[in-house]
Amino acid sequence: VGSFSAWAGGGTRARTVTEMVHGTGARKAMLTNPEQLRKHVRRCMRKLLEKSQHTDDPNVQAEREIEFAWSMAEWRTFDPTSPMKAFPPGDGATAKDPSALELLIIILKRSPSSDVHYACCASLAFLAVRPDVRSALVETPSGPLMESLDLFVRRLEATDHPGLRYAICAIASELCKGDAGLVRLRDINFAQALERLRQKKSLPKDAALEMIIDHLAHELRPRIT
Repeated sequence: VGSFSAWAGGGTRARTVTEMVHGTGARKAMLTNPEQLRKHVRRCMRKLLEKSQHTDDPNVQAEREIEFAWSMAEWRTFDPTSPMKAFPPGDGATAKDPSALELLIIILKRSPSSDVHYACCASLAFLAVRPDVRSALVETPSGPLMESLDLFVRRLEATDHPGLRYAICAIASELCKGDAGLVRLRDINFAQALERLRQKKSLPKDAALEMIIDHLAHELRPRIT
């Protein structure tokens, strides 16, 4: 995922995601079978969506949300299927259940935890290498996905979590690959948000982040024809 993979530790995407989820001493029996991974994602979604699984413990809720987000990143590593086809809306217990992509955005919006925000945005960064995911994030006219880009800006400007900053910049880098993404990022003044981030006195100097911001600022500069 471009600069995000480099920051995350380089190497193959499989190793990167696994180490990000489980640490460098990753679990011995990591799932690699796409169907098993799909089942794991659906189990994680059920914990978040079914009323019988509801919890009032915010720590348990955050753990479930993080587990779901990373399960999506791991699934994406071994399955080339579109997440919209693998986990569409209404695929759960009820027809009103959101898609997996929508659930990531819903969690990103409602959770107060920066660790949850990071897991969701890191997962979205891995998913956004797909053109159909990029289109869904920037072109969906209604529902949770419609708020995606504004939400990224709000989380970017509010966080002190360095990983979250990288993950959101990685998503933006992917969105810049298409004209629709460029237009939407310019519409929401993403470049100005990056500049405000750069000017934050509380932000420690980070040469890699500066380089990413410079790259995005260049990509988002209007082209004169």
